[in-house]
Amino acid sequence: MTIHKALLCALSGVALLFPGSLWARKPAPESAPKPLQEEPRQEKPLRPVATAVTFEIGRQSALDTYLSPIRYRGLDVALGYERLRATGFAPEKWFTRHNVLVNFATMSNESGSGSMMSLYLDYSFAMLRRWQLSKGLWLAGGGEAALTLGGLYNLRNSNNPATAKAAIDLGATAMASYHLRVGRLPLTFRYQVSLPVVGAYFSPAFGQSYYEMFYIGNTGGIVQFGAWHNRVDLRNYLSVDLHLGKMALRLGYRQLMRTTHVNHIDTQVLNHMFVLGISGEIFRSAPPARRVVSLYY
Repeated sequence: MTIHKALLCALSGVALLFPGSLWARKPAPESAPKPLQEEPRQEKPLRPVATAVTFEIGRQSALDTYLSPIRYRGLDVALGYERLRATGFAPEKWFTRHNVLVNFATMSNESGSGSMMSLYLDYSFAMLRRWQLSKGLWLAGGGEAALTLGGLYNLRNSNNPATAKAAIDLGATAMASYHLRVGRLPLTFRYQVSLPVVGAYFSPAFGQSYYEMFYIGNTGGIVQFGAWHNRVDLRNYLSVDLHLGKMALRLGYRQLMRTTHVNHIDTQVLNHMFVLGISGEIFRSAPPARRVVSLYY
């Protein structure tokens, strides 16, 4: 009886412990996964783009001793395009500038016995660093690469009536701008100057015909290294933008000087032009949090 009682007690203990062990091993209900919190998206600042399209009219004087020892003067008309944009790496400090200018002039000598025409295409690309000197006053400076193509044509000449112009150069450029208000009208005054330093340009020798160069093959010395000892160019541009809503009316003055002295040939081409155009800034109405400092001021 003792053994039977011992077995009965053991079985009773196992029966009592088994449900408790099952209850203890029952897995706790899984908690619902927490929703992932989306990190705030940092939008890139909108880089403003300032553009201007201009019509220009003025006077040109040209002297090219390859064609004639006499200076010619006359009417000059031009179309211009300018584009400024803040850079992607430091939009508050750096910006790029593209300039395109096409001008055509008809001229005559002092006696009126001869006529000359000129056509030039100028393109330049510059990268500038800018600094704010005071409220509304900015100064910028940097490097510039420029390309010039064109030529002069003398209607009086029967032999060598035309001469081609081609040049590529690297130089320095600077720009100052000042923004103010006159009553309720915002104004932006801007002055730009470009001075080529080194480059290369095309020039025949005195009396060397284009037939001799391109048909016979006598091309020695027609490509010259350009620097201030034999080529001095200068580009000045003064403008004021009258902001009328999202667009602006541009008034200005442009002066161009092209001079070379090489191969016993002197060339001097001077332009003085009045500028009338329309300018504007894209992203000007964007939220301030997404817009970098305006290129206008």
